[in-house]
Amino acid sequence: MRHDWMLAKTRDLGLEGFYMHAADVGDLATVEDFGARMRAAGLIFNGGLTANWAATADEWDCEYRERAIEHVELNARSGATIATVTHLMAGVHNHFSTDPPIGEQIERAIHNFSTILPACRHHGVTLAFENHMDYRLSEVVAIVEGLDSEFARITLDTANPFLVLEDPLEGAVLAAPYTVAVHLKDFTVHPLTEAWEPELRWAPVGRGDSPIAQILDLLQSEAPNPDQLLAHIEIAGLPQTDPDRWVRASATHLRRHAADHFPNQAVT
Repeated sequence: MRHDWMLAKTRDLGLEGFYMHAADVGDLATVEDFGARMRAAGLIFNGGLTANWAATADEWDCEYRERAIEHVELNARSGATIATVTHLMAGVHNHFSTDPPIGEQIERAIHNFSTILPACRHHGVTLAFENHMDYRLSEVVAIVEGLDSEFARITLDTANPFLVLEDPLEGAVLAAPYTVAVHLKDFTVHPLTEAWEPELRWAPVGRGDSPIAQILDLLQSEAPNPDQLLAHIEIAGLPQTDPDRWVRASATHLRRHAADHFPNQAVT
């Protein structure tokens, strides 16, 4: 099972936890057992859920609300107090789509997620909305500010702003006061290629152009609880490369060059 592999791999890498949607782990009994094993191993679980942020009110009530509430409980039963929220229909509704306009998409998201905040409060689970290659951090901030709840926060991805033509550091300045989790992702940016088109390519953390060091410093000073902020390495190695090597290289970079932000991580 994927979550069993992740648990074992996290321990092997000397990391302190990982992120996965609780619904991908299984039913209530399965997530409770999984949560107990995570705690026994001394690991932290960052849960998650997905839904169509820009659904109409009717679509939300018919297709997403009850499922989202169920997933909030699954995350709680796993022991997660933070659930990263991703947008299910990013290919349809996003920063660049115009039907409906972005302002209306934000208004719909505020309305939709306001209906599950009582469940979040009941179960003690904070929704952490991610800029997931769909919206700018400035737009995610608008959603969180519109929800106006301590249970609505942000998962900040350090590279995804490039994909929506947003400066990652400028976006992070806006998002930092609401950020409870961060995905440390790196891209190399190629403004001009032989095809006369720009291109983004994945890279191990520290090998690309994402301003990760500056974002970490910013979060240390501006995040609501920087000492409890959940940080995850995110990579997608090329088919001809070993993903394990990329993860280990990323962890080594952070241990050496961001040691002040990760005091529990010894250099290996």
